[in-house]
Amino acid sequence: MTPGLDARESTRALRDGSPHVLRSALERWLAVSGRAPYGDQRDAMIGLAPFVDCARRIGQDPGDLLGPVIANCPPWLRQAFAATIGYPDVTLEALGWSIVETPDGPAYRFAWPE
Repeated sequence: MTPGLDARESTRALRDGSPHVLRSALERWLAVSGRAPYGDQRDAMIGLAPFVDCARRIGQDPGDLLGPVIANCPPWLRQAFAATIGYPDVTLEALGWSIVETPDGPAYRFAWPE
């Protein structure tokens, strides 16, 4: 599995409406996938999409909430984050994600559009 494609923690933050849970989830994701000196920005954007979307849905500015967590990451990852939050055409759906309703509440799901 590509790092970031499991969005259980973003889903939990969305359901709880919790900025703290979301920041903690991003910190854990970065510990696994974001410390390489160079990585694929596209994969990073896909992985970051649920975090950015969740921040917005719970009423937080993604740059303000998540930016400080990203600030100590390698430049390629900071650039991927900036692209994910800064361009209107970089949406959850454009990066292969959707939100589905489950018996437990909304959940992030990844599936490239057909």
